[in-house]
Amino acid sequence: MSCDLESELTAYVDGELSPQLTTAVRAHLAGCAACRSTEALLRGTVATLDALPAFEPSVGLRHSVMERLDAPPSTLGERLRRWLPPSVFLPSAAVLVSAVVVAVLLTSGSLGHRLPAELRDSQALDVAMNYDVLRDYDVLGVDNPDDVEVVAQLDRLEGGP
Repeated sequence: MSCDLESELTAYVDGELSPQLTTAVRAHLAGCAACRSTEALLRGTVATLDALPAFEPSVGLRHSVMERLDAPPSTLGERLRRWLPPSVFLPSAAVLVSAVVVAVLLTSGSLGHRLPAELRDSQALDVAMNYDVLRDYDVLGVDNPDDVEVVAQLDRLEGGP
């Protein structure tokens, strides 16, 4: 709906228009079904809201709101404590610190001297990680490292995807 008086309907329903504008809206409503429908919807909404029980905030709520308005803005730390209380933060932090310690130990050289010799050799580690693939190559009779490269590129060499 794009009537010129559409924006005035809420004020019309609330009785807030000047007498001249009220007369103009009434005349418009007589000829515009869309605006009459909107007016009926607005009047129904107002009637429903009027039927609701009145809400009177308690004295404690009023004081609480006024204190919060007068209080200085909360710091970032206070907001974080409200959003992430210690009962959630501390276990999460403990898990995070443990993960960091394990990662540092695994990536540091101090752990490498305790590994078995087979795992310190990167080529042996590659063989261990790809044991299933290498076993399949063995079944195919692939002995030469150049043959492994050919098998790895077989799809491309045959014109596959």
